Amino acid sequence: MKQLLIIWCILAMLLQTSCTQVGSTASQNGVGNGLVVLDIGHSISGDGASSPGPVNGKKLTECTWWYQYVYYTKKVIEDAGYRCIVTNRGYAPQEEPLASYARRANVVQLNRPDGTPTRYPSRYHADRVAGGMVSADYAIARKADCAVFLHHNSSGGWTNGPSPSLIICNKHNGQRLGQTLARTLEHSILNKGMPNGGKGCAVTVRSKDADRSAGWMNACDDSGIPAAVIECAFLNNRNHAAYLANDATARRYAEAIGEGIVHYMRYFGKEKRHYRENENQADEGSFGYAAESRRLNIPGAKRLLH
Repeated sequence: MKQLLIIWCILAMLLQTSCTQVGSTASQNGVGNGLVVLDIGHSISGDGASSPGPVNGKKLTECTWWYQYVYYTKKVIEDAGYRCIVTNRGYAPQEEPLASYARRANVVQLNRPDGTPTRYPSRYHADRVAGGMVSADYAIARKADCAVFLHHNSSGGWTNGPSPSLIICNKHNGQRLGQTLARTLEHSILNKGMPNGGKGCAVTVRSKDADRSAGWMNACDDSGIPAAVIECAFLNNRNHAAYLANDATARRYAEAIGEGIVHYMRYFGKEKRHYRENENQADEGSFGYAAESRRLNIPGAKRLLH
């Protein structure tokens, strides 16, 4: 019954949402190699979001949590017959149990944690600039069918009310992926064990230069790769944190993301892709569009705007 309901929801979305296509020679069929790239956000040396205090005796931190539980997301994807690679921008953890978690998920360490400058250009699309770009570049190099960046969020001190759960996606290729992930999380996790005051999970495009995650989204978009960032759980929300601090429900959260990716791959994975036609044509995602970028001198970044 549960699977039928999820399938019904996704098919309903297929009927209600127009397909994102571009009527030009840049539109091509989906990559079709069956590869999903999952990226653990941040790095052990810069762990990302954290809970304001201990939950069930332990403090939650973003990157560490995903090292522990990404295995369950990957397993769901592989059990469905797809290939899955897990990456992280940083160096391999040396301490236990994180080192064992990394080996279990066979994490590909990209060995470029955030440093100075924190933002740098994509190898493939030099006007796309962001911290952590190495992860997007890896997905591009492997010609992934989709790339999902695994994160948590936080916004200040403890709260007990609803949080603005969110899936970020890229503009041309990622809206199906984002919607499928959001609806799957709403069906099985959000307000279904992880309270959020009845508030659902929004989906938003990020494509403007210097906006959070926009560089990754644009670089993947240019290469025809649907991409999304998971920002559904807030570590400063006591209800979210309690759910993620419990081993059984933490696994369920990780598995639900895998289920959302599988649903996307099955029903939408062969849709036509948008590819960037002209690397020399600037848009709102090009380096220098944002005032913040115009003040920076980043080696290798291509300035199409003057």
